[in-house]
Amino acid sequence: MRRHPMRLVTAVAAALALVMTGCSSGGGSGDAGTLKVWWWETDDSALSAAWKQAVSIFEKEHPGVTVKQELKTYEQMQQSGQLILDSNDTPDVLEYLKGNATAGVVAKAGLLTDLTEVSKTRGWKLDNSAQDVGLYDDNGLMGSGKRYGVTNYGEYVGVWYNQDLFAQHNVRVPTNLAEFENVLKTFADKGITPLALGSADYPGPHLLYALALAHMDQRSLAAYQRFQGAVDWSAWEKAATTMREWVDKKYISTDSTGIPAQDAGNAFIAGQYPVFVSGTWWAGQIAEQPKFKTGQFLFPGNKLHPGSGGNLWVVPAKAKNKDLAYDFLQITQRPEVQNLLADKGGVPVAAEPGAASSPIGLLVGDRFTELLSGDQGGGLALYPDFPVAGLNDVLVAGTTNLVGGDASPKQVVESIKAAYDAGKPAA
Repeated sequence: MRRHPMRLVTAVAAALALVMTGCSSGGGSGDAGTLKVWWWETDDSALSAAWKQAVSIFEKEHPGVTVKQELKTYEQMQQSGQLILDSNDTPDVLEYLKGNATAGVVAKAGLLTDLTEVSKTRGWKLDNSAQDVGLYDDNGLMGSGKRYGVTNYGEYVGVWYNQDLFAQHNVRVPTNLAEFENVLKTFADKGITPLALGSADYPGPHLLYALALAHMDQRSLAAYQRFQGAVDWSAWEKAATTMREWVDKKYISTDSTGIPAQDAGNAFIAGQYPVFVSGTWWAGQIAEQPKFKTGQFLFPGNKLHPGSGGNLWVVPAKAKNKDLAYDFLQITQRPEVQNLLADKGGVPVAAEPGAASSPIGLLVGDRFTELLSGDQGGGLALYPDFPVAGLNDVLVAGTTNLVGGDASPKQVVESIKAAYDAGKPAA
């Protein structure tokens, strides 16, 4: 599922209109003086800043090699990633979506380079549990098996809030769901819609999942994410019921059904909403806005929170410059790149202690470390679309219908369950 906000760059009409790339001893024939790198992070993101630094380091250390970096979109990879990877004109290294339904599918299809031995030979330190998103077994299930990708950042979904508005309306940070609902009610009673929500994109499913996790533990999480036992669909129906009640109580606007994630985040940053349930990928943009003081807390009362290691750097099986791609991946893991990511408000997986100089960088970095530890049975719960292919579209459609009043909570959960059950045999 979409885990990074972006301005939707106009998608290239032909997903396979690629620039010719070269070769090294790790790939086929071509121009050994060019490394093609693709990502979808926009220029104002912490990730983009860190990866541009990695490009600069790479170019200094590889005189005569030109890096051709292309900005794509998340949607482009979601919809056409497999076709791109199966083309003879793939990039040498690219950002790709983690999960059974995305990286797992193309790894199983033989479209990604196995990095297991490369990572060992080069001494990459990938023992952090955040790196499990790069492991896939022979069936394409994430979390174990061979290494097909490397992440250099983490992420989790929390609750961003406008501290100035909270203070103005004498509202305190909630510690459980009941208190959170009282916060939302306080704003709604004063004619302020409290929740910025882009139901036409990932924020809708993320909110639904956070509400479902309020009724789940590690056992029911394992059943949903890893097919270990029967899924507790009652937790999802309770979540959908709560979400619909929030619409009826005007905590969520029905207008959000047509709003994408970027617009919802922009509206929060503009001060139009006091609360925004979304991920750490917003930290850089939120920190740079000068209008108000921003804070963040974890979804109140939950022990489990949507999140994981970040999306992956992968090397296509048909890449022509694999050795150069490995060099680039290695550079992204260096302390200077990781430290810059922390300093910009990102969530690095290998930064030096105290590397973040900004309060927001320290906040999200320390909190991610806490979630990785999984203390008291809690921690990261991955994302709701991870288990089976095609679930993302069903989740977005379901939450859109739920907010718009076009389907009941029970109907929405039935549609999610049907897609999950249909995709489970293939997974």
